[in-house]
Order: sequence, then structure tokens, then C-alpha cells
Amino acid sequence: MRLKIQTLSTIKLDRFDSSDIEVGCSDSGLTLRFGYWKKLSDSDVEKVNDILPDYLHIVENFVDEDDECGELYDYRIKRKSHEA
Repeated sequence: MRLKIQTLSTIKLDRFDSSDIEVGCSDSGLTLRFGYWKKLSDSDVEKVNDILPDYLHIVENFVDEDDECGELYDYRIKRKSHEA
């Protein structure tokens, strides 16, 4: 999987800009974190998916629940499956 940094730098959401986005890595590949582990709205997920190349999309991943901060999320970048 390849993803240009220029693509990620164009992500602009109502509550986040590119300086609030962190790129990470997990066993399953690349991840994106928005703000401090914030959950994105459905419309923000759609906006990010529209920016990514056609063969990629983000998938919400519940990471943990913190007593002080609540639910923590990141978003895995995955290849779209092309099932018939």
C-alpha cells in the first residue's frame, strides 16, 4: 500500500486540520488519529474517504476507554475489497 504525504496534507475537516492528524502503524497497517483519539462523524469519515485513492478507505477502530477522556478511536487505512 502506498499513500502520498501530499494526499494526507489535504485533509481538512470542521474540527481538525492536518496538524491535528497523526499517522501511526499497527499490525494491520497504517492508522490515522484525529485530535486526541477523537471519533469522527459519518460525514468526516466520508470526506477522508473521498480524499484517499479509490482503492483505500478508513475503518473506525475502537482502541480503548479511558476513565478521564472517554472512548478512544483511531482509523485504519484499508484496501477496499472488490467482492462480486
